[in-house]
Amino acid sequence: MSVESSLVVDNSLQSNGNIQQTVLRGVQTSLLSMYIPSKPFTCLDGSLTIPFEFVNDDYCDCQDGSDEPGTSACPNGQFFCENKGYFGTLIPSHFVGDGVCDCCDGSDEYETTIVCNNTCFELAQKFQASRDAQRALHAAGVEKKKQILASTTTNKSGRQFSQKYLDELEQDLKILEKELKEKEELKRQAEILENAAKEKHKKLCEEKRTMQDVSLRNNQMHEMFADLDSNGDSLISIDELQKHTELDTNQQNEFTIEEVRSILGSDSVNLNEFNTTIFDQISNSYRQLPEPTRPTPEPTPLPEPSIDSMTTQSPSLETFIDEEDLITHTRSSYKYEDEDDYEEDHHRESKTLATSIEHEKHIHDSVAPEYDDETKKLMEIAEEARNRYHEIGEKFLSIKHQIEDLKKQSTVDAGPHDEYSPIIDQCFDYEEREYTYRICMFKTAKQISKGGGSEVIIGYWDSWCGPKDNKYLKMKYSNGATCWNGPPRSLIVTLQCGIEQKLTDVREPSRCEYTITFETPLACDENIATTSLHSDHVEF
Repeated sequence: MSVESSLVVDNSLQSNGNIQQTVLRGVQTSLLSMYIPSKPFTCLDGSLTIPFEFVNDDYCDCQDGSDEPGTSACPNGQFFCENKGYFGTLIPSHFVGDGVCDCCDGSDEYETTIVCNNTCFELAQKFQASRDAQRALHAAGVEKKKQILASTTTNKSGRQFSQKYLDELEQDLKILEKELKEKEELKRQAEILENAAKEKHKKLCEEKRTMQDVSLRNNQMHEMFADLDSNGDSLISIDELQKHTELDTNQQNEFTIEEVRSILGSDSVNLNEFNTTIFDQISNSYRQLPEPTRPTPEPTPLPEPSIDSMTTQSPSLETFIDEEDLITHTRSSYKYEDEDDYEEDHHRESKTLATSIEHEKHIHDSVAPEYDDETKKLMEIAEEARNRYHEIGEKFLSIKHQIEDLKKQSTVDAGPHDEYSPIIDQCFDYEEREYTYRICMFKTAKQISKGGGSEVIIGYWDSWCGPKDNKYLKMKYSNGATCWNGPPRSLIVTLQCGIEQKLTDVREPSRCEYTITFETPLACDENIATTSLHSDHVEF
């Protein structure tokens, strides 16, 4: 490639109208002052100075490739596409003359036979249409943004109001704290009187129950003594006690006289001795002896009825059937299908005496005590004091939580003008096939399984992490639940201008590292909304 072919003369005049300027191919307009044909050229990195005729001579002299902006000689060189009517752009210099049209004006293929159509005008039209759509979107979004900010007290213009409101809440909290202490003291005093009355009532009930238990035991003891004293001599002898074999601790052998005497402690005991030494010893095992069964009398054959007897009125059954005989007949005529059934039924009847005390005690224990009128009144006063204390306590906690939330909001970096403060702690969901992703702004990010599994923390609010020119374009949530054999989960939320507030397009570009887009009017830019529809040429 010749030097002449890489130099183009621009016949347009400068502002003074006198000097023609030689322009090099592939050089950015902003760097033209570094390429002066009448002077030696110094590499842009300052490493070497060469004669100007070495520029674009298809030989790479400078390490940074700056001496060959219009050829493909330097592997690290860059060629500038002027792209008049559209954006100028840089391409790697080895793209020059490779037979592919990389610049929309085709300037990178100036020495080849390839014919490049100039598509810069079409690209400019598409770009303008896209920019107009963006401008319209941001304009509508800005209006919605103003509505949102006007309806909340947490934005920049409402911070003074919020601080005033916070001061009022703190004053209310102090008043409630004082009132709460007063109600607590009233509750404490009322509960002292209530508990004292309850304790008094409880002692009276216990004393009454103890007296009842003593009376029941005494009755049981007398019944048992009378039952054992079969001969009515006011003594219980060895013979009388020996009949109760259920008292024998060794059921394998006969209940001997010696064993009976070891229970009685002598040949016989009176009522007092039985009460003090015998009753408690045998009361759990003792059973009444069954009453002897009376034999059933043979039925008397009835004479054949005569005509006279048939016409004569029969006497009442009450004349011939005695009540005791009816009971005896009913008992003896009952036929047990199995001997064990008889024994079980008989055993059940014989237990009545031994379990009467426990049964009565159970009844007394299960009955709730009936408080007297004075105690009931003190209980009502104490309950009212508790209700008032809890009512004030709930108000106290509610205001305390409001204060904490307002203080938390005041410390959050919600944008350069606090424009994101309305969404502090607000949660938004994104539904996917298997999961629901829930982002609570400036708080947490979660992944919720639709199959009923537990929630997984993707990350906790960390910081803004957008580019240097606008860090408020991206939010970072970090230190989430650790993946299996992997890193802790994290999330980057990219904010975009949108009419509605919604999450879109969740992805996992790297393991356990998630990205999601959040569209919101709060991200709409008034500068973009007011940009002129026709801007000047922009050069990269």
